[in-house]
Amino acid sequence: MTGFLNRVLLGLVAAGIATGVCAESRLPELTTQAPYKKAYQAMLAYPQWVTIGQGTAAPVEKVVMDGKTYTVGQMCKPHDCAANQLNVVFSPDGKQAWGLLSVRAENAEEFDQQFLGMPDETIKKLLNKSFADNNPTD
Repeated sequence: MTGFLNRVLLGLVAAGIATGVCAESRLPELTTQAPYKKAYQAMLAYPQWVTIGQGTAAPVEKVVMDGKTYTVGQMCKPHDCAANQLNVVFSPDGKQAWGLLSVRAENAEEFDQQFLGMPDETIKKLLNKSFADNNPTD
């Protein structure tokens, strides 16, 4: 029984040491160390069809909102439009872009959506309308 208790105590001490090491680490340090660095970079990566801007798409539209003319477009992952979509709004001068990345997990009904480029409420409305127009509920 004493051997068992020693192993339990040793395990608890080891767990406490491991917890202490993690508690003293900071996120910026972990993002530069293996294995965390690779996982962190994978978390930030977007699918290739998004990063290179190549997908199945219809022609872009010019949309006027609050007296400004925006360029609005939508594309999706080739051969998987039902689950992978990107809506984009370009500023009137074309120097800014905002997006709405919509990804649906296998067998899920709802999309997981992420705004890109920190859009304000006006741009969010344009992005959501573009998404809704390309995903009718009927």
